[in-house]
Amino acid sequence: MTTIVLLRGLMRDSRHWYGFDERLSQRTAPPLFNVICVDLPGNGTLAGQKSPMALQDYCAAVWQQIDAALIAQHKSLEHSPLLLVGLSMGGMLALTLAAQCPERIKQVVLINSSAANLSPWYQRFQVGGLLGALVKVLTNAMQNRVSGSQPPKPYHWLEATVLRFTSQQLAIHPQVITAWSKLRQQCHTSFGNGLRQLYASARFQCPKLTGVRVVVVVSNQDKLAHPKCSEQLALFYRTQLHKLEDCGHDASLDKPQQLQQLLIDTLV
Repeated sequence: MTTIVLLRGLMRDSRHWYGFDERLSQRTAPPLFNVICVDLPGNGTLAGQKSPMALQDYCAAVWQQIDAALIAQHKSLEHSPLLLVGLSMGGMLALTLAAQCPERIKQVVLINSSAANLSPWYQRFQVGGLLGALVKVLTNAMQNRVSGSQPPKPYHWLEATVLRFTSQQLAIHPQVITAWSKLRQQCHTSFGNGLRQLYASARFQCPKLTGVRVVVVVSNQDKLAHPKCSEQLALFYRTQLHKLEDCGHDASLDKPQQLQQLLIDTLV
């Protein structure tokens, strides 16, 4: 059974896989994947920590979580090759981990990721898409106030904006907005840690890897990272570019079934 490590992106944590981790571990018979979800310093269970300014400095905390999970599962640390699946900033961290310990990594899957040495900043973070999402959320809020209708509870405007920005299929889905808002109530990344993560991502340059296979996945409707960023990653690592149609930045939310099948296919 292959062990998959799931790595989320900027200001998101392991809770934001929204059931995709369960899909991977349960919806194949017999199970193909042992799934480990980790949090980055400053996010989720590590929200109280200060986020580092360089991706290399995130690795120790991530390795600790991976090793702790493997030990709890009675698996050998030396003989448990890992499949790292990273979304956005999580993909950058996956590459950093693979460069540190290539002997422990079987494969890296990059989903809508990017690198400063391959793509310009305005493609890596499309500010226009964020502003457009914010305007739509604020406009909708004003219309609701005029009409007297109420948004779902709990409701947080920032989570509604994030969903508009990162999802193509569920951009205005009340159930997801409610779920994201509940998670925020429980625990969320501080503004300062968000800025530190953004700075670390902006500085990231993809490393050369030896003996580690890289798979690149891109969403054709990504409003955050332009699809050209993934194209450049595929060229750099000389690998095939796998495309998800009618899909936003958060591919595991928009196209969970297709993404699951893609992971299965790339391991065959």
